[in-house]
Order: sequence, then structure tokens, then C-alpha cells
Amino acid sequence: MGTVFFELSLTLYFAGFLLSVADIIRKKHDLDRAVFLLSLVGFGLHSVYLLFRYIKSGQAPVFSMHEANSFFAWSILLISLCINFYYKARVLNFGIILSFAFMFVSAFFPRGIPYIKPELKSLWIDIHALMAVFGIALFSIAFVFSLLYLIQERAVKAKKFGGLEKILPSLEILDKINYRLIFWGFPIYTFALVVGLIKYFILLGFDIDPKQLWSVLTWCVYLLIFYLRVKGDWRKKRAAYLTIFGFLLLIFGFFGINLLTESFHKPL
Repeated sequence: MGTVFFELSLTLYFAGFLLSVADIIRKKHDLDRAVFLLSLVGFGLHSVYLLFRYIKSGQAPVFSMHEANSFFAWSILLISLCINFYYKARVLNFGIILSFAFMFVSAFFPRGIPYIKPELKSLWIDIHALMAVFGIALFSIAFVFSLLYLIQERAVKAKKFGGLEKILPSLEILDKINYRLIFWGFPIYTFALVVGLIKYFILLGFDIDPKQLWSVLTWCVYLLIFYLRVKGDWRKKRAAYLTIFGFLLLIFGFFGINLLTESFHKPL
């Protein structure tokens, strides 16, 4: 039964993806309302699917590659909808494109409920996993806004506004949203990391896991980004480049470490 909600949300995301691509190619915003409605209804159905899996398994729906990609897509769309509502910035197109991409990937992985050792089934493990993925989603959107900022900044310097930059928000808005994403993303990711490390050491002692090392390295990079942004030393262009670098580290840790090592965190 739950699979039906996944298929329906994936279909609506795909429709939103097609309309968004058409909007971007045509450099217009006349399909914004349709994209918003498709995103909102798809998000609702997706939420039901995740809730269904949680009730059925009794654990957070993030412990397999299918679940992780699905929840990642859900988180990205939630953040995009909030940005669209709060900042009135027309960037939902990019959010639905990214969400569909991860939902599409999740569709190729087995959808069975992953087996989790009894000692790992706890509220704190669920909180750690959910907040880690949500923090990564915030950083992912910050990455997208960094790219958009660089595109817009280049257009302003060249005084050319006939391309993608024609439909983008101003540099000030792009930088402000980027700052807010890092401002909220870093504490959430930090909390998830600390909870995860504490639970790991309690259960397994001080046997260091490859993903832990990479997560700490990535955290250090985002600590630098967070510090420089809050302090005001780095803004706009330099902050955008550093955010992109941090995101590349993050994505390698999310996918690369799982694929290339026998990490304790490797999803099923």
C-alpha cells in the first residue's frame, strides 16, 4: 500500500520537473503556480509514504539507500517550499528538479524495510539519522544557491541578462538565503554528529569508522564557513566558492564512503 504513495509522488515530481525545465529554458515564470501545486501535492503524498514506512518499521525511514535518497528528496522539497513562501523567491523550480533527481535514484533501490540491529533501534539513533540527512539537505540547497549566485554575479559584471540569470532573484537575496541555510544547517548537522558519535562510542567503543572521520573533516570545513559568514569576514562570492567546496566533501561522504568502504554506516 505504501508503495502507491511513493509512485504517485514520484509521478507528480516528474511532472513538476518537466514544467520547471520548460520554465527555465523559456526564461519565464508563467508555470510557477502549476509547479507549486504539483510540488505541494507530491510533498503531501511523499510525507504519507514516509510516515507509512515509519509506522511499519518502527524506525526512521533513512536506513537504506532507497529510504535515504527518498528522505533526502523530501527534505530538499520542504526547504524549497519554505524558501518560496518566506522569501517569495522564485526558486522552487530548482528545488523540484533536485528532489525529482533523488527520488528517481531511490526508485532503483530495493524498497524492503532494512534490518537494523536491536541495540541500534532507539529514539536517539533515529534523531541522529534524520537530522544528519536534513542538515545535508540544507547544505545541498546552499550549494545550489551558491551556484546561482555565481551565475548572477557573472551576469551583473558582464551586464548581460538574457540567459538563466534573467529569472533569478537579486544577488542580495541569493546571498541572504545562502547565509540562512548555512546558519540553520550547521547547528542541525553538528547536533546530529555529536549524538551519533556518543551513541557509536557507547555501543562500539573507540573503534573509528571511515565515515566518522570524513564527517568530522566535513564538519570542520562547515565550521569555517559558519564562522566566516556569521563574523562577516567572508560574504558573497568567496563564501559561495567555499560552500561549493564543502558540499563536494559532504556528497562524497554521503555516497562515496558508503560505496568505497565497509563503513558501519553503509546503508542496506
